[in-house]
Amino acid sequence: MKFKLSLITLALATCSSGAFAFDFGVTSANTQTNTNAKWACKKCTSKKSVIGQAGIELGSMNSDDDHAANNLKYTDGFAAGVNADVVYNNKGYRTEVVADQLGSEQGYGAIKTGRLGVWNVKASYDEKRRDNADNAESVWLADGNSLIAQDEMVTQQLALERKKSAIETKLKLDNVASYIRFSSEDKTGKHTSSMTNGGIKAINIAAPIDTQTQNMAAGVSLSGQNWLTELSYKGSWFENDIDSLQLNGMGYPVSSQAPDNQSQFVTLTGRYSLSRTHFSGRISQGSMTQDADFVTLSGVTSGPGNADTQVDTLDANFKVTSTVMSGLRLKASVDYSDRDNKTDVRMYEQYSYDELSGDFKANTPLDTTRTAYKASASYSLAKGQRIEAGYDRIETERSNQDREETDDNIFWAQWRVTGLEMWDIRLKGLYSDRGGSEFVYDQLSESGENTLMRKYYLADKKSSRAELFVTHAPLDTLSLSFRGYYGLDDYTNTEIGLVESKDYGYDLGLSWQALQDLSVNIDGGYQWIDSDQASAQTTNLDMWQADTEDQFGFAGIGFNYTGLSDKGINLSADYSYAISISDSYSNGYNALGDYESTSHNVTFQATYAMTEQAIVGLKYQFERYRDSDDTQLPTYYYPGTGPTGLNTLGVLNHDYDAHLILATLQYRF
Repeated sequence: MKFKLSLITLALATCSSGAFAFDFGVTSANTQTNTNAKWACKKCTSKKSVIGQAGIELGSMNSDDDHAANNLKYTDGFAAGVNADVVYNNKGYRTEVVADQLGSEQGYGAIKTGRLGVWNVKASYDEKRRDNADNAESVWLADGNSLIAQDEMVTQQLALERKKSAIETKLKLDNVASYIRFSSEDKTGKHTSSMTNGGIKAINIAAPIDTQTQNMAAGVSLSGQNWLTELSYKGSWFENDIDSLQLNGMGYPVSSQAPDNQSQFVTLTGRYSLSRTHFSGRISQGSMTQDADFVTLSGVTSGPGNADTQVDTLDANFKVTSTVMSGLRLKASVDYSDRDNKTDVRMYEQYSYDELSGDFKANTPLDTTRTAYKASASYSLAKGQRIEAGYDRIETERSNQDREETDDNIFWAQWRVTGLEMWDIRLKGLYSDRGGSEFVYDQLSESGENTLMRKYYLADKKSSRAELFVTHAPLDTLSLSFRGYYGLDDYTNTEIGLVESKDYGYDLGLSWQALQDLSVNIDGGYQWIDSDQASAQTTNLDMWQADTEDQFGFAGIGFNYTGLSDKGINLSADYSYAISISDSYSNGYNALGDYESTSHNVTFQATYAMTEQAIVGLKYQFERYRDSDDTQLPTYYYPGTGPTGLNTLGVLNHDYDAHLILATLQYRF
């Protein structure tokens, strides 16, 4: 099921205008029945039928690594883009044209037209590209579903390109409203994958991607003075033209790729208000299915040739909010979610490894039912002070899993102070405790896992969270902000698995009007994520400890100078720095090595207003990016310097400086 929207794409390609709009809908107000028209603000209504800005940018990108386009949006060579945000008003009808660097690697464009408050139609086109590496090397080159060996190494690009076209329409007549939306997305490119012979040999490959996804949503609503109800439908269809991969002539098992699938949901929602009490509810029923040919380990199907997979869903929600007295508001809700797996049970072959026999084994459909109860209260302690506290309980039932039942009890509270002059303070805290039924050791033993293994989403856990956010304006020209947070997950009864995880850090900000014509902004922050794991091969005698430490930091400074605005000149500049570090240790030894990436980004922009409408400018962007991953290995390496029997795509680290220069022309309507 594939729809082509070439007419929409063509129409958007002819829209070459853009920028920012400052329309608040005043020009389209219906004043025919207004008996107080003489009191209208004459200065609030624009007499212009066209408002906004449109412009183009032309220039050059200099970079030897396409990874730079992820941030700068252009690849090496000529660069051209269109920016627009233009609004045309005419006798109650409104047309908007929006473009954001349309023509770049991350371009977007849309056109919307209709009668205000009655109907509108919108068409859009969105193109996004993500470059991971342009120097992957392999003798295996994809041709459809096959990987064919070449006589020598071929350099390949690992990049994903997404092109999405969408159209939607809305209609409102009195108390009846409806909408329908449709989108079609094509995703192509290559990404890193691997194939194995089932033994010790494995090959990293540049696996092709060619998928299409269509989404559709439609709904109709009916509303009254204090109520609203809506019936809606959502559907999604996914097709993969590369449903399997095979290494020609190697005797490797066929590798299955993402199968075709679809999902459809019908939802009924409603809201009702009664004085100071508000009720809302939702019930949704749907089905998720996939029907794809089997790909077995030997590449030859036996028995039924395709899967008949189906999961039926049922979701419901009810919420009530009431202001029972001045300053006191109560909330309560119930959420229900059920996933009923209707997949047929059949016998499948499996690999022989460790304690598994390799005999045929039946699949185990997994059912999940989740019910969440929530209650909270919010009370104004005094002017400018509010405290809120709540309790959540989440009960989850699972079939055919290590643990059939889990229950989470969550207590949280927050306090906000806005009444103090020049201060805004927010303090949040949370504590949760997860327990549940006994673990099913028989199933654990059959799967070959140690009976002490605890999966993190099923294990007993005690969690604590705290967050403080403060803003302070000691001067009329100075504003400071601080955010600090700390989180701890303690898996109290886990001997093998994730034992503990910490997430903590801070963010800082400063905004300063240094001079009448000079404003400065500074921000920065740092985050630490530490995880501790314990494991063993088969018995408690060969246990080992693994620790992972991740760090993320950023800092930036920017300024805007308007001291030459009387001459039509405006200057601005920004600098940002980011760092990411990941270390993994096993029994205190850094076996996997480190990962580290750093980036420096500089933007400088100068504009000159030739007239009130025409503005020219020059924009310069610079990025210095470095990353190093110790797990990256050459395509072929000496024995003992890496895993036995592995062929890689080479060392895919990045080390580049990229320069982008753009000349801009903008016209203000």
